[in-house]
Amino acid sequence: MWKRWLTVTGAEHVSFVDYAVLGPQLGMPAYPIDGERSLTITREYVTAFLDTHLKGKRRPLLDGPSAEYPEVGFW
Repeated sequence: MWKRWLTVTGAEHVSFVDYAVLGPQLGMPAYPIDGERSLTITREYVTAFLDTHLKGKRRPLLDGPSAEYPEVGFW
């Protein structure tokens, strides 16, 4: 059975929705992780997951920690 448990340092639940990107523009408090960065991380890891499981492509991003995304922790 394939599984991964990932965490993102500085992220909260709302870090991965539009609020994180739009909040600071609306004068709302910012989170420790930048909204654009959380959006990039979400896109990259979801794409890697879908490529792996739907297209059968190997994506090393899912193998362990990445220098490009040091805030992503594998458990």
